[in-house]
Amino acid sequence: MKLFFLLLFSVASCQAADEAVNSASGNLLQVTLSLVLVLGLIIAISMGFKKFGINRMQSNLPVSVIGAVSIGNHQRLMVIEVGEEWIVLGVTPQNISTITSLPRQSAEVTVTDITKPNFATWMQSTLEKYHAKKN
Repeated sequence: MKLFFLLLFSVASCQAADEAVNSASGNLLQVTLSLVLVLGLIIAISMGFKKFGINRMQSNLPVSVIGAVSIGNHQRLMVIEVGEEWIVLGVTPQNISTITSLPRQSAEVTVTDITKPNFATWMQSTLEKYHAKKN
């Protein structure tokens, strides 16, 4: 009789252990699928913002940035276009100051054309100076 109860108890405990394993694997599968769904949703939303995001909505504003030059650590000079006028701004983390305003310039002349030298020209002149010193 004791053997019968021992056998019945061992069968019942094996069934309980099997149900626990099946339940744990089912929960693990459910958690994994939920995680994949949430990550996919985040990726889809970020792609949507990239394609139809805030930058696209602001393109119809009458203000545009013409150029910017860094003049120090966290300090910039920016030229923005508002209507038919260019405004030169001094920008720091604490303050934005209007420096001057200019009439709108032609499209060929921009701030970036003036401030950025041509690398090939600079390199050629530097090499010529180096060879002149060497001879």
